[in-house]
Amino acid sequence: MSLEIVFVMVGTTHTGNLGAAARAMKTMGFTTMRLVDTCSHLSAEALARSSGANDVLKNAQSFDTLADAIADCRVVVGTSARARQLAVPLLACREIADEIGSLSQSLPDGEKVAMVFGQERSGLSNESLDLCTRLLRIPCNPDFSSLNLGSAVQVVSYELSQAIASVPLGAPIPMPGKWKGSTEAVDASDNSADPDDLPATSEAMGHFFDHLDRVMISTGFMNPDNPRLLRRRVRRYFEANRPTGNELAIFRGILSATEKPRNR
Repeated sequence: MSLEIVFVMVGTTHTGNLGAAARAMKTMGFTTMRLVDTCSHLSAEALARSSGANDVLKNAQSFDTLADAIADCRVVVGTSARARQLAVPLLACREIADEIGSLSQSLPDGEKVAMVFGQERSGLSNESLDLCTRLLRIPCNPDFSSLNLGSAVQVVSYELSQAIASVPLGAPIPMPGKWKGSTEAVDASDNSADPDDLPATSEAMGHFFDHLDRVMISTGFMNPDNPRLLRRRVRRYFEANRPTGNELAIFRGILSATEKPRNR
């Protein structure tokens, strides 16, 4: 990819939104964030909402003005939820992405394109839009066009990623312990994963179920002569949410402590 996409946040007031924006960016292969007059981007809430995209937040640069933030950018795209009387073209998100995709084939490596997002309530000021070369809108339900900042960044990031192929088209490899609907992925070339961070083996699960069975009987929680559906339901739950080796060790420790409680 020849272009570097720079996401510029102007006047963001909710710290969690910066974390959500960082997460949205990184899932689509973008990592450059710039900040202008925003709230704290390294708060506990922001880092939590980034869901692992902490590096995007920690490497974010702060600028005094939007003009400073976009000084090295060849193309500046401002986002807006509504049409305004402006000289710059107003294009749908996909149209902007297609334009940038074409530019990525012609501009030299390292050239920057800025995607500028305004304050949550009021968006970008007219003064800020005056600095933009394009105006982007996300087509929405005209009767309910409300998008929060994280969602807007996700939509724009996705369209850009498709246009400039910033992420592979293959399905992601699930992270250890992340199943059923997880959106997180791991590099297929990374073979250094700790085995205890992988889902537990069926053999280990069998030992766990035997251990759990003993504890349920010894505590009187389950009648071994009439267990009804208890065993099956417990097993179904843990198999549907199969723990990692480390997590299973914790469960086994709890069971052992239940069998032989120690005075604290």
